[in-house]
Amino acid sequence: MPGGTPVAVVCDAAPATGLGHFVRCTALATALAGRAGGVRFLLPGDSVPAAAGRVQDVGGTAELGSWDPASVADRAGDGAVVVVDSYRVDGAWLDDLADRLRRRGGRLAVVDDAADRTFRANLVVNQNVGAERLVYPNADRVLAGPRYALLRPDFPRLRGTAVAAIDALPDRPSSVLVLFGGTDSAGMAVPAALAARRAFPGARVRAVLPTGAPPGAAGVEWLGHVEAVAEEMLAADLVVSACGTTAWELCCLARAAAVVAVAGNQRVGYDELGRLGAVLPLGREPLRDVGELAARLAAAVAEPGTLRGTARRAAGVTDGQGAQRVAAALLEGSGA
Repeated sequence: MPGGTPVAVVCDAAPATGLGHFVRCTALATALAGRAGGVRFLLPGDSVPAAAGRVQDVGGTAELGSWDPASVADRAGDGAVVVVDSYRVDGAWLDDLADRLRRRGGRLAVVDDAADRTFRANLVVNQNVGAERLVYPNADRVLAGPRYALLRPDFPRLRGTAVAAIDALPDRPSSVLVLFGGTDSAGMAVPAALAARRAFPGARVRAVLPTGAPPGAAGVEWLGHVEAVAEEMLAADLVVSACGTTAWELCCLARAAAVVAVAGNQRVGYDELGRLGAVLPLGREPLRDVGELAARLAAAVAEPGTLRGTARRAAGVTDGQGAQRVAAALLEGSGA
């Protein structure tokens, strides 16, 4: 709203880091639309070209520039809330920014996954299962658990339809979607798609690959950028993916997902979701051997009813309303 609290977002959106940080921050920006005094994304210089356009789509503005704390605080302005979602900054960087914001009447919020940095913050958001057990000793407030998962509005919108479709899932998938983020930074999409084709002969396999179809990979429908990703997920009996932001989207949509932890910050979620039976775990490290992946995929769904059972447990993880809850907490007491 005009005159409300300004919000600045510092997040990764680079090919090397993947787009998970960026996607969840745009979900938060959507929830803040009309409630904050503008949302400005401060992106690193190596961000993917499409990032600025996506920020505009959700009602924010984007600029590339320096990420030193002094520059961030100056660009955010007096009284701003700054949201940081990046592992390219350490605890000392966050403490410096927190001090600068405090002197200007602002506040710092950090989106975190592992509690492996010590820093001061007014608010910490950790959306992982089991985050309630982690300690952030220098945070004024912590929002922990998948109740606060930052999801785009398409996912809660389709949740009712998705939950109603659980009982129709087959014992073996007839349609598989392979999705490893907007940049596939771990190089998993191609081997996972080929493995799905081998594990489930006759199934329709669709794979999102930002760089386009690879040579010599017949039998897979290769997709470039997919705008309606929630609809693609809903159309699949099984989704093969990384255990990052996409995992929470799949849980909201009650989709059975076979997942790989492709980055260190995904292992906590991978372990906890696997323990709950809300995902089908394929590995805690990137795995690119097609034969081994195919064997793990086939074994994961060998028991009749596995897809239905996994989908039901996934549906209980998050309702998809986390972005609204976090937006309210960010602006609480700000007068916005």
